[in-house]
Amino acid sequence: MGELCTLVRVRSYGADYDDHSLHTSVIRQNYVFLLETLDIKCSDLLCRLFSHEVLSAMERDDITAEQTSFRSNEKLLSVLSRKSPQQFQLFLDALDNCGQQHVRNVITDRPGLVFFAIRITFAPPLRN
Repeated sequence: MGELCTLVRVRSYGADYDDHSLHTSVIRQNYVFLLETLDIKCSDLLCRLFSHEVLSAMERDDITAEQTSFRSNEKLLSVLSRKSPQQFQLFLDALDNCGQQHVRNVITDRPGLVFFAIRITFAPPLRN
């Protein structure tokens, strides 16, 4: 008779994510936030990702060639979603090391100082 094997995801304290589908889910769940918040033009994020071999020279050049930050962020997220969990961990570490800890804190639910905005909409009073 065959063995029954159960796969369990364990979140280790040393790494935020250790499963390929989990890190792509994190990107997908935080996609709009990441598009609007990542700062790759004014930080050394791409240089760090390149130096740690998360990005190839071609990927880095394709991302920096985009005309707007929004499009650059789209391209970066597309590339990151195809990377390994270890490379995604290096991306998270790079966020910490280039002044974007608040982005990492939000997408990893890590405690820390997080800046956010609240939009309040008031409806007009009902008329009888």
